[in-house]
Amino acid sequence: MAMSVFLCDPPEIDMVVFSQWLQGLSIEAAVKSGNRKELTGFERSRNFLQLLQSETEDQYRLFNLLEPYLQNPSTLINQRVFPIHNRACKEIIEQYYALDEAVIREFLGKKLNARHRRDLDDISKSTGVSLKSCCRQFDNIKQVLKAVDDLDGSLVYNIRSEFLLPDHLAKTYASVVFMSANKFETGKKRLSYMTVPDFTCCASLMIEHWTVGSDATSSRAVDDDLELDKDFLQELHDLKLYLTDRVWVDRRQRFILKDMKKKQHPSGYISTVESNFKMIHKNIVSFGASLLHSRDLKDFFVDLHEKLIEYCMQIPWNKTHIEIFLSSFIDTFAECEAAHVKATGKPNPREKPWRIVCSRYYITLKKCILQLYHN
Repeated sequence: MAMSVFLCDPPEIDMVVFSQWLQGLSIEAAVKSGNRKELTGFERSRNFLQLLQSETEDQYRLFNLLEPYLQNPSTLINQRVFPIHNRACKEIIEQYYALDEAVIREFLGKKLNARHRRDLDDISKSTGVSLKSCCRQFDNIKQVLKAVDDLDGSLVYNIRSEFLLPDHLAKTYASVVFMSANKFETGKKRLSYMTVPDFTCCASLMIEHWTVGSDATSSRAVDDDLELDKDFLQELHDLKLYLTDRVWVDRRQRFILKDMKKKQHPSGYISTVESNFKMIHKNIVSFGASLLHSRDLKDFFVDLHEKLIEYCMQIPWNKTHIEIFLSSFIDTFAECEAAHVKATGKPNPREKPWRIVCSRYYITLKKCILQLYHN
């Protein structure tokens, strides 16, 4: 009776075969795959192909046994059943949690429930990514969100610690679960030009600057990177009354035009700033004030596109134009506020200076707009 026996301690992991297993290839398809090196005459022989088939079967068997540990990576590092080198552990964890942009684009901002899981067949067909891989990515995101939902502190740190992911991948997962938790709208046709890096970059900026955990001066006992700072959003909402005052708006325009002339920007460009300033200023202020409401926050990307990006493109401004404008908009604020308080003869109506709240809003807004501003 013929028998095939494989003994390997520590287990040898073929990363090519592991990738094929992740893709959901059958053993037969993996053996026939062209991903392996060019075969010699012997390697094309029947005996060698049988050996290759047995080796692939053994690898698939190993991966199936490892999968429960991969779903909880800390157990993979600490288990003694399969004495795998740390370097190999890190490599297979990173591959197991890798994300396909085409697939993630379909998940962004959605609540990952059973109804959306039923859509994975269609996502697989439209993206060309295997159903097994789509399911794994869907389940991984759900697992990460569930694990970090009740944890305090840095979202990226918690993901990196709980799932032993490299920093770049932990940041991507943080952005994806943040968007899912806050249900950002990303599926509108007008947003189709926005890429996964566009969305995740903006989400990362919001996590870093607008969440409860991002405010170092906060007196709250709990730091939470999944929840936007409601106190900050309330302050931004309350400031709308003062920032839309005609005297303030006129003063803001004068300061910005003076700054641009001092920096010798082209007169034609400065003329477009002058003629469009009040509408852009109004849209920036009203956009910030609306973020307090969950429905408007959900439409963050839709409203940002319609109220600011699309408007500026129609002026028309390119990315350099909008960057110059927003830089001046931010840089002149503190001086303008000081002049405004002095000129009106009134104390600042806010306990906190406007510039503290506004700079927290404007700097992040500027970076988001520049990320999404595709010429």
